[in-house]
Parts: sequence; C-alpha cells; structure tokens
Amino acid sequence: MSILTPKTAGFVNLSYCVNQVLADIEDYSGRRIEKCTQLAIRAFTDANIFNSINVEVVYLEMDANGIVDISGLTDFVDYSKIAIMVNGKYWILNSNEKIGFVREELDDDEAALIFKTGSPSIEVGSGYVFADHYINGTFRTGLFGMGGGFSRSYFRFDMEKMQIQFDTALPRNQIVLEYISTGIKDSGATLVPKSAVEYIIAYIHWQLKQHDSQIDRFTKREYKQEFLERENMMTEFNLRFRKEDYLQSLLSTYKQTPKM
Repeated sequence: MSILTPKTAGFVNLSYCVNQVLADIEDYSGRRIEKCTQLAIRAFTDANIFNSINVEVVYLEMDANGIVDISGLTDFVDYSKIAIMVNGKYWILNSNEKIGFVREELDDDEAALIFKTGSPSIEVGSGYVFADHYINGTFRTGLFGMGGGFSRSYFRFDMEKMQIQFDTALPRNQIVLEYISTGIKDSGATLVPKSAVEYIIAYIHWQLKQHDSQIDRFTKREYKQEFLERENMMTEFNLRFRKEDYLQSLLSTYKQTPKM
C-alpha cells in the first residue's frame, strides 16, 4: 500500500486549518478540536474540491481463498482498474465502464497460457497506465497494465464485507488496485490545496458563530460574508486555466494525492 509519502509544498493537512482557527480564538484547551475538525471536513466536502476525481493506487495480497480485504480503504468510492502480477508483469483483469477506450480482449486460451505458465510469448500492444502514485515512500510513475481485460470476469466486489473475491483460475498473487477516492480522512490528515485553506478557516469561524446563541445576528452575518468572499476567491483561483493544466490534461486523466 502506498504510504508515508513526502510532504508536498502545495498542500497542507486539514488539521492545519483547525489549528489556525483555534489559535485565532485563543482556545488551547483542546475541547473544540473534534468539532472544528468535523466542520473542516464538511467545508472541504461541500466545496467539492475533490470532485476533480482523486485517484489512489494500492498494492494488495490475496489470501488462500482468493480474497482481498479492502476494509482499510475508508476513502474508497469505486474502482477504475485492477491488475494481477504474473511473472513480473501486471495484467488488466477488468476496468470500470466509465473508461471508454477500446482495448484488445484476450480469449480463454490466452488467459490459460498467461495464468498457468506466465507465458512470455504473448505480446499485447495495448493496455492501461495506472495513475502516478507512491509505494513505500517512493514515487512511481508509468506503471503499465497489459491488455484491456479478458473475455471472462475474474473478480467481483462484495461491498457489504468490503472484499474483492477473485476466481479460482487466478494465481494467488499480488494485485494492484486503482480506485476513486473521496480524498477525505476523518483523522484530519486529509491533504487540501493551499488555495482552499482560507476558505476552510472562514467556514469554521462562521459555523462556530452561527451556532452560538451568545452571538448577535449582525456578527453572524459578517462572518458569513467573510466566508462567501473566501469561497469566491477560491473558486476564481481554481477556474483559472493555466499552461500546466493544459499540459497535464494531455498527459494524464488521473492524479494521486500523496498520503501522509
């Protein structure tokens, strides 16, 4: 699993925003940390900052029954790619229907050669590139999954148990899963872009005042106005079309946010 990633200059922890608010109101007791963290998460969610699709990549092991546990992926929304390692190569087993590219489909005979013998003689020119990601603290880019899936299905999701069940025809090898992530961690370790920091801080301040019966309505209105101004500033910043955005759109559909 991709963990322990380097710090990124363009991002801060959600807890940073919480600490800024607590410092502003000079509350060092720790009593409001949980409340402010939940408000920060709500602000981040309401802003739909992560709707540009955050994609994560993890490496997981099957057990003897062909089951992969994904209960630890609390930010999991849906999968986009799954591949299995066979003789040093990752083979795409299936892909999300949202991906509309046409790829070569391998038949049962070719599948048997690959999964039983790891046949290096089968050459497949097409495939999918997984999102850039971190593994054991190292940034990995260009991970290629061979082929466009097979003519039969080799796995199914059990969302009730948060497991992936794989077919008995597959070797019990490592898989790589690329999935759509909410981008939210309840612990406050969520990474947010610096462009959203003042927006989140303003939201927390506003909500603290909004639900305080001791605060008059004029003060509440002022804090709401401050929040709306910060929201507009963030929106304008995110809507700017920059050269690097254009180049990124040509090179990749997805990106993974570093995990802390």
